[in-house]
Amino acid sequence: MCYKAECYVNKRGEKPVIRFIFNDIKDIETQSWIISGIKQLEIWKGRINNQNLETKHVRNKIFELKFKKLPIRILFAYHPKVRKRLLLLHGIIKKRDNIESKDIDIAESRYNEIKNL
Repeated sequence: MCYKAECYVNKRGEKPVIRFIFNDIKDIETQSWIISGIKQLEIWKGRINNQNLETKHVRNKIFELKFKKLPIRILFAYHPKVRKRLLLLHGIIKKRDNIESKDIDIAESRYNEIKNL
């Protein structure tokens, strides 16, 4: 059975990953790649390693969905309270080899917010 990906929702009802995909990424083809990657993430239960996508552990409970042909990363975690759910926490355009610590901190903060509800 597949997992279900859901976006983190902040206190104002905003979904930062959705905003990232559709506001920060202007190219429709790139948006389609990201949506397709998220679907693959659901199908493969958060573990992917193929010619286009890869998931890697980043820190603590945080993982990254890495697009091998794009400088895009989606940080996610397994939902702390609901089985077979993935939480999409943060999206970034990566400019260096390493993900910046501040981006991981944002993802961890959002994860902990959900965990402590």
